[in-house]
Amino acid sequence: MNAEIGDHISRCETCRTYENRQQKETLISHDVPERPWSKVGCDLFTIHDKDYLITVDYYSNFWEVDHLTDTKSSTVIRMLRAQFARYGIPTTVVSDNGPQFSSSEFDRFASEWEFEHLTSSPAYQQSNGKAEQAVKTAKRLMRLAKLSETDPYLAVLDFRNTPTQLMESSPAQRLMGRRTQTQLPTKATLLKPQIPKSVPRKLEAMKEKQAFYYNRNAKDLKPLRSGDIVRIAPTQGLKEWKQGTVQKEVSKRSYTVETSSGSVLRRNRRHLRKSAEVKQEPEMPQDEVACNEVPQGYPPTPNIDITKHNVIAAPISRSPQRNPSPRAPVTVSRFGRKVFEPVKLDL
Repeated sequence: MNAEIGDHISRCETCRTYENRQQKETLISHDVPERPWSKVGCDLFTIHDKDYLITVDYYSNFWEVDHLTDTKSSTVIRMLRAQFARYGIPTTVVSDNGPQFSSSEFDRFASEWEFEHLTSSPAYQQSNGKAEQAVKTAKRLMRLAKLSETDPYLAVLDFRNTPTQLMESSPAQRLMGRRTQTQLPTKATLLKPQIPKSVPRKLEAMKEKQAFYYNRNAKDLKPLRSGDIVRIAPTQGLKEWKQGTVQKEVSKRSYTVETSSGSVLRRNRRHLRKSAEVKQEPEMPQDEVACNEVPQGYPPTPNIDITKHNVIAAPISRSPQRNPSPRAPVTVSRFGRKVFEPVKLDL
């Protein structure tokens, strides 16, 4: 009975429409780059009514912030060209699926400058966590600088020269191989290039420690296959889980899904719940002309105005109620209850 109840609920459209959020899956960390500025992440954010582009290096955690006059794709590309001309062209650029990064203009930019462009699943910022963390740090520094009425670029400079916990080196040292001059008194010998040692090993240790604590309350979901019926988690402000059909797996835990309305979405596995329902067919508009067609060979029905004719409705014949036969024997059970003969036997 428990299995049948579970199977019935799994096929119930109403139950599947209003679901709870799925649990988090185990952490999949990005690979540790072999050199600085080989893999960078990009993201846009807004603070103090101004738009900014942040570009962060996955190896050194060194990030740059550029003010944007507008959020057009051409403006973002112009800022990235300046960054790449300064630090070199990266091998991989990671971003979200914003219109600035999903445009054909950005695809052409990636092809001309010969770098790989990877995008994260919509509504799953965790996939580009390095850029999201850099945005949090940049916003905090800019808020503190505005509150204290100091230069925000000095705050950014101090952050770049502050050694990272458990790393024994600063973002500037890991990117440039040297410290940069700040307002703090510094010996000239400390400003000479000194390449930090064992950075990849320490970065890998940090990722393993982070994954250990993250995975304590996480569990992997079963992978989906093409043709599976799923329910898609609602976006912000909505509550209904829409039905869809899996098309293919784009990347690890990222799938393209066709909704019942015919649109194609890309979602992370965490936002897709497998369902045992039958696929919903898109609603087709009824053809009123086809419904009113008269089969071939039948004469057309004349239009009769009932107000000009005395029409008397024929009485509806009802079958007489059958009474139990007076000859039907009445018996009494051993508990004293009277038992009558069924009416269907009254012929």
